[in-house]
Amino acid sequence: MKSTELSKVVFKLNVLCLAVGLLMSSSLLAQEKFGTLTGTASDQSGAVIPGVNVTITSKDTNRSTTAITGTDGVYFARSLDPGRYSVKFALTGFSSVEFPDVILLVGQTLKIDGKMKVGGVETMVEVTDVSPLIDTQSTLVAHNVTAEEFNRMPKTRSFQSLANASPSVNVGDVVEGGIQINGASGSENQFNVDGLSTNSLIEGHSRQNAAFEILQEVQVKTAGLEAEYGGALGGVISAVTKSGGNEFHGDIHYYGSGNGLSAAPVKRL
Repeated sequence: MKSTELSKVVFKLNVLCLAVGLLMSSSLLAQEKFGTLTGTASDQSGAVIPGVNVTITSKDTNRSTTAITGTDGVYFARSLDPGRYSVKFALTGFSSVEFPDVILLVGQTLKIDGKMKVGGVETMVEVTDVSPLIDTQSTLVAHNVTAEEFNRMPKTRSFQSLANASPSVNVGDVVEGGIQINGASGSENQFNVDGLSTNSLIEGHSRQNAAFEILQEVQVKTAGLEAEYGGALGGVISAVTKSGGNEFHGDIHYYGSGNGLSAAPVKRL
């Protein structure tokens, strides 16, 4: 093989490896930053209904995502920011069905089915009494803490500290200190902010913090990790930032210290 032909082959292999790497990285980011809604639209007899418009609207931003059921009656809405949504099923000749308050957590795949009845388009059924939504497609053991929760919790200034409230997590000086998940050392965890790794290559701890005021959710994975986290012998702690909203608001914080708040110094003889 001539050198020019060999160079072309090497170049094509490099391009192929780069493309595969980009695809893999995008899928990992999707798992750490977004969630997915899926389900089936069917009529009263249980027959699937294709062509149903499923409108998913964020209650924080009013931004809508539309999915259409296929010939099998199934729809998918991927890459959704974690938060609260309303999900509406609509098709001419059937009464609309709406789920007004669906909570989607980071990394979740929730199944929401629309049971539609034959009727006029002006008729709408609002589903408010439903069983708790559970991601039945995952073996992951994780603890998700949303902004609604950690804004009311006593905490430190670091989002990593929320791991202390999760099962199987200890913090102390045993086994190299830090956050110890299922007995692993603090240097064997994986830390992510919006899907990007913030691990220190030297110590294994997170080298990047994120203020709680800009966070939407913190997830602590303790067991059943996906294959791409084979290097995390402990757990995976992920933070997702907010994407904005329609309400203007802010926070004011004040930190004070002084002799009145400090322990008396120890006198040495």
